[in-house]
Amino acid sequence: MQDLDPDLELCVPMREVRAALALTDRLLEVMGAQPALAQALVDVLTRLDDDLITRLPEVGITTDVDGLRLHLYRLGERLRCRIPSAPPSPPVPVPPPTGVIGGLRIRRPSRAGALEDDDLAEAFVWWDDITDENIAAYEAILEAASDERPLQCHLATNPMLLVQHLGGGHGRWVLSQKRLGSQYVTDFIIGERSSGGFEWQFVELQSPNAKLFVPSTGRLGPQLDEGLRQIQDWRRWLDNNRDYARRPRSRDGLGLVDVSGADPGLLIIGREVNLSDEDVQRRRQLDQQYNIRIHTYDWLVRKAKARLEELSLWSADNGAP
Repeated sequence: MQDLDPDLELCVPMREVRAALALTDRLLEVMGAQPALAQALVDVLTRLDDDLITRLPEVGITTDVDGLRLHLYRLGERLRCRIPSAPPSPPVPVPPPTGVIGGLRIRRPSRAGALEDDDLAEAFVWWDDITDENIAAYEAILEAASDERPLQCHLATNPMLLVQHLGGGHGRWVLSQKRLGSQYVTDFIIGERSSGGFEWQFVELQSPNAKLFVPSTGRLGPQLDEGLRQIQDWRRWLDNNRDYARRPRSRDGLGLVDVSGADPGLLIIGREVNLSDEDVQRRRQLDQQYNIRIHTYDWLVRKAKARLEELSLWSADNGAP
């Protein structure tokens, strides 16, 4: 699926950037000087229903003072780099490496880790931030969907559902509707980082009601064919524009570190109930032929449930309440 309305960057006047930085620094100073006030602020935030307030992309769900201070510190650093001769940032204690969120003891990024890869900060996804409610909401959208558009919107606002199959221990990122020059707009680009560097996948969504193959002939269904072509077009563009794609956004690039046209694709299409044994075999052959993983929307549910079970077992083994 393509959307001609990709995310746009806003041009903010310098006076407003300075004002935002001053407010951020002042909040950090007050929170450091008055712990009770800082805790009261966190308590108020956790009672709000707006996920944009309580779910902060670099630190997960804001349930404690350290998490909120880390987010404010990172926000300040991103503003500070845009202002010549800006004052140094206030000191911020490093949060503990683990914490209990929603009854699960999970890893949290250090301050140094959260400040890495500034070009990709807005796309960072805290993959352990997954709940039964997330899965149930996705399943409800899936059951009601007649095409891929509501699923595109839901996954864009709940990106943790797209990264549960990844294993990179140094972070995971989801970029929604990333524009590739003037020619293409991807549904998603997802990435992970391990000790070997960044690895990317190009994600194309097609209808959950689509049939992968024509039953009478076994040929590619029209939406499967379209999805495969879309990903191949994106990868061909990246091969031709690799330097631009890898260049940091601060130097007018896309900021996709280490990206290559040889990176795999991920095509999400159809429902498992509609797959025959022959369809599964044909799908496997296409995976190998095109280096594009073809999965149904139900696969995302399975991966999310497996992650949640894994986290619950890990939490129990490590004595979390």
